[in-house]
Amino acid sequence: MDWSFVVALVALAVGAIAQRTVGMGFGLVVTPTMVLAVGPLEAVLVVNVFGVVACAMIIGRVWRDIDWRGLAWLVVPAIALTIPGILLARAADADVLKIAVGVLALVGVAVSAGFTRSERSFDGPGLRVPTGALVGVLNSSVGLGAPVIGMFAILSRWEHRVFAATMQPFWILLSLSTVVSRQLVAPGGAPPWQWWMWLLAVAPILVGVVAGDRIAARIDQAVARRAVIVFSLLSGIAVLVTGIVGLATA
Repeated sequence: MDWSFVVALVALAVGAIAQRTVGMGFGLVVTPTMVLAVGPLEAVLVVNVFGVVACAMIIGRVWRDIDWRGLAWLVVPAIALTIPGILLARAADADVLKIAVGVLALVGVAVSAGFTRSERSFDGPGLRVPTGALVGVLNSSVGLGAPVIGMFAILSRWEHRVFAATMQPFWILLSLSTVVSRQLVAPGGAPPWQWWMWLLAVAPILVGVVAGDRIAARIDQAVARRAVIVFSLLSGIAVLVTGIVGLATA
């Protein structure tokens, strides 16, 4: 068996654990590995397809905690900006765009984290709509919208249990939108996997979700909030480094 595929399976399991416990992190963990295993264009399709699979496995476990009203304010603008994000990626230099997004993400998360010391929270449609729109653009253009969602969770002081639950339908809907939109605007990009490899890749996701269930039952609010900050920072670093490497090797 191709060792790159084995590494991809491990990344899918770890990504599923992160997605179940933190509510984000699947793309952060899986995307860099998939880029190395199958290529950058193919990685977008793989991450979005299996992101839907992971969230679909999780959603039944957290259904009663989903904030459907809050979800609507985020996901509708995110889906609406999916195609513009794809067009932006085609028009702009991808590596320069990644560097700009990475820098902004790191600054934004750092500033947002500073608000954790304050008793004040920021929330409402006026923040959710632009947050969702920005996530839609970034997810479809550079493949990482997690830092923006992390910033929103920090600023709004969204209860982690509700945040983690609401992120499952959010990523399902946004990932499906991204896959469909990419096939319409820029078709292709599937890795040369056999049919059985696609089926086998579901197994580590299931293992990760089950393991994540046990971790989620033991994690407290403070630890979960710190995990959101860490994952958001790592997402920003990942996209920044990817852009720098891309420019350096161009």
